[in-house]
Amino acid sequence: MVFSLNIKNIILSTTVLFSSTFSLNSFANDTDTNQKTEQIKVTYSIKQLDLLWEKRHDEPTEKEIAALLKSRYKIPNDFEIAWKIARLAYYGGNFILREKFTSDDKIKIFKFGYEAGEIARKVNPNRVEGHYWYAIDLGSYGLEKGIFTALSNAKPGRDALIEAAKIDPNYHWAGPYRILGRYYQELPGGIISFGDKKIAEDYFNKAIKTSPKFRLNTMYLGVLKEKTGDKNLALELFKKAETLPNVDGTTEESRYAKELAENIKSVQNK
Repeated sequence: MVFSLNIKNIILSTTVLFSSTFSLNSFANDTDTNQKTEQIKVTYSIKQLDLLWEKRHDEPTEKEIAALLKSRYKIPNDFEIAWKIARLAYYGGNFILREKFTSDDKIKIFKFGYEAGEIARKVNPNRVEGHYWYAIDLGSYGLEKGIFTALSNAKPGRDALIEAAKIDPNYHWAGPYRILGRYYQELPGGIISFGDKKIAEDYFNKAIKTSPKFRLNTMYLGVLKEKTGDKNLALELFKKAETLPNVDGTTEESRYAKELAENIKSVQNK
């Protein structure tokens, strides 16, 4: 998940069967007026949601995920189901390109995601997943809504990430540390918000120490160094990130590689 206050960065086949007699696509294509005004009453099993995640890079599965995220599915008070839906919202809103989601679509998807994450946090506040995916989707929601919403959502998102870091800093390749670094890097400081480049650097270094093989941890420190004027160190960090293995999904890693190439080009052209 990529977070940036620069509007888009603060702040990614199998047919799934439902326990009801309807498939997800039947709901997505339903034209009955009464059906549209009611929340869809379908039960997803943990296994079904896991299959969606495991097969998320396949085009048929992407369509299933997109239909789920655009539906009016009522999220149950079930920890595993809630956080896994929040994770799918993160992926769908950030990485599914074939569906050509509009900004309004993404706002609804990320809202659906952070609401799912909020349920997971309440059901089991001692687990990392609810806090983490709530913060990710809340940040993405704010960015799609606009700068003022992003600023308003920054503190609850940061607080959720701090809680996630206390529970399991290793989660999602040091995700809590990495995203906290992005928050502190991109947000303004002073009376407007809590942005602080030194704190951001501390969090990126923690992320690298915790999960040294995940390229985004190193790349984000490079982005910080470039923005603070140390282009030589920034280029060194970007080159280091290039050597790291692919550990995330194929779609995500393709996006990371593209961003990394753009960062290297940016530094070399200065």
